[in-house]
Amino acid sequence: MERRDLLRFAASLGAGSVVSTLLSKGEAAQASVRYEVCGRGPALFLGSPISASNGRPGDDPLAAIRQGYLDRLTDRYQVIVMDYPPTGPAAVGAVASFDPAHVCADILAVADAAGADRFAWYGYSWGGVVGLQLAARTDRLSALICGGWPPIGASYPDMAVVAQWLAERVPRAEAQLMVTFYRALEQWRDEEAMSRFTCPRMTFAASGDTITTAGQTIRIGPLIAERKADLERMGWMVHVVDDGRHDLFTRPEVVVPLVRAFLDPVLLRS
Repeated sequence: MERRDLLRFAASLGAGSVVSTLLSKGEAAQASVRYEVCGRGPALFLGSPISASNGRPGDDPLAAIRQGYLDRLTDRYQVIVMDYPPTGPAAVGAVASFDPAHVCADILAVADAAGADRFAWYGYSWGGVVGLQLAARTDRLSALICGGWPPIGASYPDMAVVAQWLAERVPRAEAQLMVTFYRALEQWRDEEAMSRFTCPRMTFAASGDTITTAGQTIRIGPLIAERKADLERMGWMVHVVDDGRHDLFTRPEVVVPLVRAFLDPVLLRS
């Protein structure tokens, strides 16, 4: 049986793990990317900050949030969640190579393992940035939802400054991962890359979504609102939610109806 067929068989069991491309052979023995598959239908990744290893609802607030997404999506979609970005020892081994190319390779490896030749991607904040990188690097996306991050006009050098500031105050490998990631994007030309996007795409954020830290002001919702006409000319569906800030993703009862209104006509045509 070919490796990909083996991965598909494992996916049929509803859960699994794949070795991260970020790790050396020795590190790979200790760490992998765990994922879970729920529901049936077109494949839909719920990327960061949703995780496969959130605890039980009632014990872990993020678990209740994840369940809120699953309850509203798995009736018509095969939802894939994973433990990513790496944490603990896996994060230590990934710091030096945690750039967009390796991140996308890891996600595509999970897609292979889950038997998803094509898939939609939902990501929020950093997960939204990852979605943009996927759309720029693979033709396997059936749709892209970039939440809590402006597809055009964002300052990645400013995010690298913020990431470095946080890493100096939170001396953990998980924080250093973001320094590596955002530094690799400092010269990224978003509009040039987006001119090559082919999949249907939506972006959304709260109107009050602005983050000020490390001397930097990261305008997310206001920037999306300002560039709405430009985004729509570039093929984006755009939603700015009047109520909320950067924690909008914690409200699946608000977010999922936006996601379904976009995805259902695209992926559930038959």
